[in-house]
Amino acid sequence: MTITPTDESNLLLPLFEGIFEQPLWETFLRRLAQRTGAQRVRLTVINSAAPEQMPLRRRVLADRLAQRDDPGEPDPIDARVYAALRPNRVYAIDELRELDPNATEVGDARLIRVAGRGDLNAWIVLLHEREVFSAADSALLTALAPAVATALSIFAKLGGMRLRLEAAEGTLALLGVEQEILDRSGKALGEEARAGNFIPSQSPTLAEACLALADAETGERRLVYADGRDLLLRPTGRSRADLPHPAAAVAMSRAKRREPAESGAQVLARRYGLSPREAALAEAISRGVPLIEAGQALRLTPETTRNYSKRIYAKTATSGQADLVRLVLEGLAPLA
Repeated sequence: MTITPTDESNLLLPLFEGIFEQPLWETFLRRLAQRTGAQRVRLTVINSAAPEQMPLRRRVLADRLAQRDDPGEPDPIDARVYAALRPNRVYAIDELRELDPNATEVGDARLIRVAGRGDLNAWIVLLHEREVFSAADSALLTALAPAVATALSIFAKLGGMRLRLEAAEGTLALLGVEQEILDRSGKALGEEARAGNFIPSQSPTLAEACLALADAETGERRLVYADGRDLLLRPTGRSRADLPHPAAAVAMSRAKRREPAESGAQVLARRYGLSPREAALAEAISRGVPLIEAGQALRLTPETTRNYSKRIYAKTATSGQADLVRLVLEGLAPLA
């Protein structure tokens, strides 16, 4: 069976658009249920390298079958049974009953395991309390399998990109850094632009700088003062053909922020073998606190404070306060 033009509109488009839906693939599953007459459709996505973890599960249930055992549910089908299912092959209810006794109470079912790229797999299950499914329904699942595999791969790729983006933004936030991608007019781009972004809505100075950077060399930088804050702008550094938006520049701003003193001191203690008080003193010095004042806050006498500082310089292989500040700020303490 081939995918008809109607199926392309009603099933394939929602399959790919469903990657961005909440709940995930909601429209695709409901339309698949309508297309096949299933009372219940389930799409389960798992990592085949560790199926017991089941990082994602999406269910669409009908009341009459909500309490019945489901051959598509990974809980009753253990990893050994799952491994026995051949990818892209449709299993009918009789075959499922041979694999799993929990399937006996289901009137009719069709199940297909779809293998995406890597370890990401999915299975799609059609269920009905009576025998209603035909060879055409099995053929439809077979025809959909390549598209589902592609959607799984896109989903996995986007998931990885989102994780990296969130991790990068989290690290920048620890340093007090905000950034946005701007177009030639100085406007933050697309869906990536946060509702509360720091870019001024109308700034002729910013727009002029972005226009100048649109075709600039990668190494060029521009400092712009707009809406009461300093912005450092640089070209996107990517070929315009590689970008989905008319990106011109990356704008960066930085707020005054340092790590909590206690967590920063813990990093220094572990990295350089400092005692708790030595680490706390080093962390305070890196904030610009005068040496004797920092020692007084730790209830140290001036003489003890000076002795501590000498031990800190020796353990960190620094030559004085300025060198120690450089070492701390270039290390991992500001990310603690």
